[in-house]
Amino acid sequence: MSIDPRLKERRRVVAEDRARRKIGKLLKLIVALVLGGIVAWILLSPWLSVDEVATTGVLSSKTHATLAEMRVVAGTPMILIQPGRVEQALLTDPWVKDATVVRDWPNRVLVRVEERVALAWVETGGGWAHHALDGVALPSPDNPDDTLAWIQLPEVAPAETVSSRDVLGALEFVAGLPQDLRAETTIRMRVNGELWGDVSGYTVRLGRAVEMDAKARSLTALLATNPPRGSVLIMIAPAHPAVTPP
Repeated sequence: MSIDPRLKERRRVVAEDRARRKIGKLLKLIVALVLGGIVAWILLSPWLSVDEVATTGVLSSKTHATLAEMRVVAGTPMILIQPGRVEQALLTDPWVKDATVVRDWPNRVLVRVEERVALAWVETGGGWAHHALDGVALPSPDNPDDTLAWIQLPEVAPAETVSSRDVLGALEFVAGLPQDLRAETTIRMRVNGELWGDVSGYTVRLGRAVEMDAKARSLTALLATNPPRGSVLIMIAPAHPAVTPP
């Protein structure tokens, strides 16, 4: 039985149309692959690779070593730098309080670090260590020296220093003192739960760990009046300090 010529022609047209669509899709895929390859080549080329890593705020931290480990170095394609991941890696260093990493196209990476500062020696249940104002323990020498204030709170567990009201309050008090008084300051807890200090040769009753910055400023003003040696300086109410004579 012969096929109707019109049906035969229709089948031919449909087959040709299907072939054209397949060729069109193939050409689009080829063009996309070529364009993608060109874009990838440009992004990975020396034109868009790191030429300079500019850092600010780096003093004590291992920021440069961390950047090298994360391949934030000259020659790395800019597209491969992931600022968020680099920032998280930098923040694992206890010295680093805050970090910002920015890709400055076409070939610079800007790294800004805010480092913690060793404010005082703090004795906790884990021993002595430098601590920053926010209670974070910093890499320290083995034994305390007399260059910083001493805070003796051995009843506090090491993991609790960043949340301990007494540790944070004592650190706040030290931060509120003039620089020349800090190294002459020791703070400890007495059995009644109050903080007491030795500041520049005076015994100081600080009371509970509240208003510690105000207490530091009030004590500084009181010391400027040269109270009698041997006096106990009472700073429980910083607006109304008292002196108990020897």
